[in-house]
Amino acid sequence: MEIKNEGKRIIACEGKTFRRKSDSFIAGPELWIGYTYYLFGKRLDEPLLELPEHYEEIDILENEGNDE
Repeated sequence: MEIKNEGKRIIACEGKTFRRKSDSFIAGPELWIGYTYYLFGKRLDEPLLELPEHYEEIDILENEGNDE
């Protein structure tokens, strides 16, 4: 696994996508790291500065992104 880290932008390996560890939010294969204002669908009292360590690479599911 080799994640490309370009400052605030991280890119998953081909065939992978990012999932936030805390709430399993699927962020997609490319992510701009910054502040998040919501976790578990609830607004935070204070924004959280996200780090690449808050995400993990997982395999892209074949039906991901399809509205079937």
